[in-house]
Amino acid sequence: MRKHTILLLLIILSAVFLRFYQIDTNPKSMYGDSLTLVYDAYSILKTGHDQKGNFLPLVFSLGGGRPGGYIYATIPFVAFFGPTALAARMVSVLSGLGIIILLYLLGKKFFSKSAGLAIAAVAAVNPWELSLSRGPFETHFALFLTTLGFYSFLKGLKNKYWLLGAALSFGLATQTYSTYRLTVPLFTGLLLIWGMYSQGFTLRSYLKKPAFLVFVAVISIFTILSVYLTVSRGKEDRFDIINIFKDPTLRSTISQKVKAEMTLDSLSPSVSHTLHNPRIELAGVLAENYAGNFLPHFLFLHGDGQVRHNPAEMGEFFWIDAFLLIAGVIFLYQSNKKLLMLLIGWILIAPIPTSLVGGPHALRSSLLLPPMLILTGLGFWKIWSIRGKPINLLNPAIFTILATLFFIQFTYFVDRFYFVAPQKNTKAWSYPAKEAAQLALENRRKFDFVILSNDIDNMEFAYPVYAKLDPNLVIKQNQSPAKIGEFKFFKYDNVYIGSLPNTRVMQFIKDLPGSVLYVGAEKEQKYLENYRMINGFDDQPDLIITEKAAIKDSNSQ
Repeated sequence: MRKHTILLLLIILSAVFLRFYQIDTNPKSMYGDSLTLVYDAYSILKTGHDQKGNFLPLVFSLGGGRPGGYIYATIPFVAFFGPTALAARMVSVLSGLGIIILLYLLGKKFFSKSAGLAIAAVAAVNPWELSLSRGPFETHFALFLTTLGFYSFLKGLKNKYWLLGAALSFGLATQTYSTYRLTVPLFTGLLLIWGMYSQGFTLRSYLKKPAFLVFVAVISIFTILSVYLTVSRGKEDRFDIINIFKDPTLRSTISQKVKAEMTLDSLSPSVSHTLHNPRIELAGVLAENYAGNFLPHFLFLHGDGQVRHNPAEMGEFFWIDAFLLIAGVIFLYQSNKKLLMLLIGWILIAPIPTSLVGGPHALRSSLLLPPMLILTGLGFWKIWSIRGKPINLLNPAIFTILATLFFIQFTYFVDRFYFVAPQKNTKAWSYPAKEAAQLALENRRKFDFVILSNDIDNMEFAYPVYAKLDPNLVIKQNQSPAKIGEFKFFKYDNVYIGSLPNTRVMQFIKDLPGSVLYVGAEKEQKYLENYRMINGFDDQPDLIITEKAAIKDSNSQ
């Protein structure tokens, strides 16, 4: 077996181990988006309808207008594993492995097999790529599809049949994660321009090739579909809720700032009104959000601060990657300026959606990953290839220092990522809801009523998943909830999920005609009597439990 094949297998096996190690138990549970995602896939599998009763929808309402690509891709794994964390994460895990292989192929295509190996090796251990691989993140599947589309487009420059695969990959990416509805059309436009610049194509030559016309037509259809689905949902669409143009807090802050500065400004009112304008302030926020994606704080020091997709709470790249990235840019500037311009254009497009809804974000900015990994991998390749040459006596020393720094930071990353974060971040992954669901399943035959409080984060989504409830029951309750007195509940046999006014909880429990197990959130403590607490891995309260007239378990007599 050839040396390069052995190295490629080692890289892939390492990537598999890092992504599959404890994948079903780390993270220890599923948070809201993953719960609704996996149960929608389960419901589609069993009934053809999502859990709201919609038949084969293109967008899913419980995800705030979530595109359906990841959910439909998850169905085969749900069929095999059930509505479990493993099933929810499989598409993302496999996407990570697919991205590594595609980056190897891209490095090989542009340079050499050894360059492809270097890029794949960097991607295999990259903190950002690893973090995305181990959660059910739709953006990761969209990133795989986009990278596949890019590779297929490059192949399509020589073989027209690959262009159809590129168009389908790009189109499906727009139906997988919301931000890709904007970036994919921009990226495909960049590719067409780059093709004219680097391959000598002209607009006329494009128009004369049916394959390119089909490519553009398919992308256009998916883009129009994305726009229609976004506009048709109106205020129900997640983008309409979170974008900075609609953020009431931001608008209020800007308004107050503008008024205060205009009051203090000694220039004429007309000049002051021009200089102190809400539109200018909003443009500043956009610029700040955009630029934040390229700052060391996000890339190399602290990441985006979101422990679900940055569990190690480190930068999205290792420190030494900054040096490798610069080396890769310098190498490309000297050897392939056309490719460098493409990668820079790719990098500049990627953060546009993020800037519209907030600061740097590992999910919304994920399209940054492939070009950054390619540049970093190329830097690693060049340093590796000259490490032993006598042209510069410092090269071996530099390589040794970089390798040592990487080993130290990688060790620190592995400890935080695999052994600290699972216990530290349980609440971010709605672990109390999993505990409450398990308590209900263990005790539902011992009580007449088991009440799970919706004050427990994502409780209404967690119980159907962990109980593997019949989707028909869930659809029925979503469309017509049960009632006890004046209060609405989701009712599954004798398990009730809902919210009660805090001051009325105890009286409600006392008035129920039978034995009751009430499982609530820690913050309900001052409203309950005769309760006990359940602590999490951090020894802080996760749940509060109170019982009324428990029925003895006959098996224990």
